Amino acid sequence: MDVILVRHGEADCAPGLCIGRTDAPLSAIGFTAIQRLAAEWQGNSPRFLFSSDLRRAQQSAQVFAARFATEPLSDPRLREVDLGEWDGQRWDTIAANDGARYRHWADNWVIQEAPGGESFADVVRRTGSWLSALLGNTNSDDCVLAVAHAGSIRALLCHAFGLPPAKAFTLQVDYARASRIRYRNGQFEVSYLNASRFEAD
Repeated sequence: MDVILVRHGEADCAPGLCIGRTDAPLSAIGFTAIQRLAAEWQGNSPRFLFSSDLRRAQQSAQVFAARFATEPLSDPRLREVDLGEWDGQRWDTIAANDGARYRHWADNWVIQEAPGGESFADVVRRTGSWLSALLGNTNSDDCVLAVAHAGSIRALLCHAFGLPPAKAFTLQVDYARASRIRYRNGQFEVSYLNASRFEAD
C-alpha cells in the first residue's frame, strides 16, 4: 500500500497566529498552490481520499476530489494539534501573557498538553489509530491520499519510521507539499518527503 500525505495550502490568517484547531479557510495563495500540486498527480486515482475535518484541509481535499471525481472521507483523527486556550491567539501574546505555562509547554511539548488542549503524544496516538485502521482495510496494491496538517503528518511519519516524537521537527512539512510512504511486508519505506510534485516510481 502507498500512502501519500499532503499538507493543506496556506491558511487565510495573519502571520504569527496559533492556529491548531482554529478553523481558518485557505488563502488564495494556498488554493492556487494546491491546484498546482493536484495538477502534478501521476497514475491512477487513489482508492481512498481522506481529509482532516478542518476547513483548510477540506478545501484542499476538494481540489483533489474534483480531479478524481470522488468525495473525500473526513476524519478528525487527521486534525492539527489542539492548542486549547491558545488557539487563535498570537504566539508573541501567548509568550508575554502566559509566560510560565508557555515556557513549560515549549520545553515539554511531546508530553505536555497546551492548556485545555493536547500534547504531541496525543496526536501520535490518534493518528496511529487512523493508520492502524487503514492498514486493516486496504490491499497491498492500494494507493491512499490523505490531506492533513504539519502536526498530524509529522506524527504519522514518526509512526511509519519508528522515529521518536521528540525528533518530529527534523521532518520538514511545508504547505501544499506531498510525502509518500509505502507499506510492504510489514514495514514502511519512504518514497519521497515534502515534495512539490508527485514523483513516479
